[in-house]
Amino acid sequence: MIPEFTEILFLQSLEEWGRYAGQFKSLSPQEQADFLEGQGYASLYELLAHVGAWWEEAEGIIRDALEKRERSSQKYDFDKFNAAALARFKDTPGDDILAWYETQRQKMIALVSSLSDEQLKIRRVYGWLNAVLLGHLKEHAVSAPRFLVLDTLQREWGDSLERFRALPEGKQKAFIEKQGFARFRDVVAHVIVWWEDGLAAIDSITKDLTYQHPEKDTDAYNAEAVRVFGKLDEAEIWKKFESTRQSLMELAINLPEDIFNRKDVQRWLRADVIDHYYEHAL
Repeated sequence: MIPEFTEILFLQSLEEWGRYAGQFKSLSPQEQADFLEGQGYASLYELLAHVGAWWEEAEGIIRDALEKRERSSQKYDFDKFNAAALARFKDTPGDDILAWYETQRQKMIALVSSLSDEQLKIRRVYGWLNAVLLGHLKEHAVSAPRFLVLDTLQREWGDSLERFRALPEGKQKAFIEKQGFARFRDVVAHVIVWWEDGLAAIDSITKDLTYQHPEKDTDAYNAEAVRVFGKLDEAEIWKKFESTRQSLMELAINLPEDIFNRKDVQRWLRADVIDHYYEHAL
């Protein structure tokens, strides 16, 4: 089945990439340092060189696909590709990297804007755009824009149970062991309670803008989730997962801008909707 990708979704991601440098520079020096450490880059310019290099690669592949030009499939060594991008710009001034990055972004805007609905259904087209625009933004985003939260909840969290069930038994077992839980239902319970915690925190913030949500002992909270949800049968857990996901989607659609863009709300949405998905992705 072809995923539901639209021109608007890809253009939204490119708009967000256009705000990226400004968002990063609005962080405090300590927040910038922490963010870069988490991303594994020494500077904003290194990160943007990495992103732009993948756009450049994707544009050539997509244009070949649109023109039906033969191109052999390539298995990428991601570490090698990323290292080459950084080496390429090693001695380039930061302002020059920013200018090159913006040029690549404008090329991607022009490419996406030119695509017809039928062209968007070409696997090599939507696959690469999803990877270098949406997927990369989820991996590297400074913030949690509304469209990105919704896309993660709809396409990725929404299909996660079915993807797990489609795995062979051996791969299911390996996934659960890697997650550090005894059963898949325990992984799901863990996700649900953190979503519920965030929903409760945001509800409290809407009623009292001075509200400060208490920190939790992560291990103890996860253990309590397994204990509580262990009393339910699997059908009830899947139903609870879906109802909580729907509540999050309603929140992402309807939450007022001034609440949605608060640092604490953004931090929670980024951590428990976007980052959490990739922590538990199949």
